This record gives sequence, C-alpha cells and structure tokens, in this order.
Amino acid sequence: MTSRIGQRIAVFATATLVATGLSVITAGPAAASGCSAPPCGRVENKTGTYIRVRWKNDNSDPWSYASLAPGQGMGGYWHRPKRDIDGFYAPKNCRTAYSVRAGSEYHVYGGWVKVSSNETAKVLSVTCPG
Repeated sequence: MTSRIGQRIAVFATATLVATGLSVITAGPAAASGCSAPPCGRVENKTGTYIRVRWKNDNSDPWSYASLAPGQGMGGYWHRPKRDIDGFYAPKNCRTAYSVRAGSEYHVYGGWVKVSSNETAKVLSVTCPG
C-alpha cells in the first residue's frame, strides 16, 4: 500500500514539474520584443508631437528605441512588426496624458512610462509650459 502512495506522489510531482516547466517556456514570447504570441505591449500616439518608445529584443540586450509620428502606433501581436513595446517617454516638465483602458486617463510629468505586455497605451496629449 505504501509503495502505491509513493508512486502516486512521484507521478503527481513529475506532472507538476512538467506542467510548471511548460508554463515557464510558454510565458516567454512577449518578454522579448519579437512578439510571437499575444499579449504584447503597444503604444499609439494620439498627440500632435513625436513620442519615443523602447523595447528589448532579449532581457540581456540593451534598449532599442524608435520615434512614433503623430497618429502612428507600434507593437502588439496584431500589428507589424510584431513587437512587445515596454514603454514610452513623457517629456520632463510637460504633462503627458495617456490611457490604457476605456475610460481611464493618467498623467505623468516626465520619464519613462512602463507599458505592460497586456496593455495598449494611447498617449492622448503632451502639454508643455510656455
């Protein structure tokens, strides 16, 4: 009887390790910039000015950067190039408004704003003094 319980525990433990290992393997695509499975971060520029975005091709790589023209977007699984955008830059001393879900609006006053892999950040406005 004891050996059957031991066998069942061993089978359960092995199944758990295999399932955990597979979940770690499948969690990776959106962690790098090449987005091979959704979700992947995206930024859409709804302003009248250029917006900087950044991403990493691999966690150990340096940041890659691009500028989005007004009306342009980058990232996301359903858009080419398939890229997981990690953030956008809000100019210092300027009020940057953005939204990540319907009805939300956030304001930042400078620095990099993180975009999660399951978000589309819509940059709504950039207002600078003067």
